[in-house]
This record gives sequence, structure tokens and C-alpha cells, in this order.
Amino acid sequence: MKTAAIITTVIATFLFLYSSYMLTYDPVVRSTKDGMLLFNFAFWYAIPGILWIIYLITQKK
Repeated sequence: MKTAAIITTVIATFLFLYSSYMLTYDPVVRSTKDGMLLFNFAFWYAIPGILWIIYLITQKK
């Protein structure tokens, strides 16, 4: 589970950085809506966040 969480986090980081750049600087797909970057962050990090929570809950202490 930890490996899947790490891999999805790395992938989500690259996708978030790329889409944030596109939403901020690209003249074709630029978005000026309030909260768009926050939505972008939540969209890409939802699955890695869930996997990290599952991993931390199932850890034996």
C-alpha cells in the first residue's frame, strides 16, 4: 500500500504542476475562476490522500 501511495503522489505532483502552469500562464486554457487552483490540487491529490490515510490506519504500532 505504501508503494502505491508513493507512486500516485509522485504522479499527482507532476500532473498538478503541469496543469497549474497551464491554468496560470497558457493563453488558451487560462482560467480566472476563483478557487480553480484549489480545485486542481484537490482533484489530483484525492486518490494519493486516500491511499496515505488507508496506509496510516492499517499500520501496526
